[in-house]
Amino acid sequence: MPENIPERPSPDSEPKKCPECQGRGWVDNRCLTPDHTHKCPICDGKGINAIEKECYACRGTGLLEVRQVDKNPCPLCGGAGIYPVPMSMRAQEFAYNPGRRKL
Repeated sequence: MPENIPERPSPDSEPKKCPECQGRGWVDNRCLTPDHTHKCPICDGKGINAIEKECYACRGTGLLEVRQVDKNPCPLCGGAGIYPVPMSMRAQEFAYNPGRRKL
């Protein structure tokens, strides 16, 4: 995870662009724990290729992330794109998958 994580606004503050998703309403599906990684099939988990250079696929780690989907609703704003989400905001106004959000 990045070391310079933006500070989350107070739930009582005026709504602003969500610091987690930068207002998009979605975040890239990230590998959060080592349990979600698997041995790199390009270098067979060695981290180096046949000429002993760093593997281009895993960048020398020997592991690759396994992702089921590319994007997920933002865990902070729930897909709204702003935080804190006003109670009056309707699902149709959400930045990400507005029809799937139930209020």
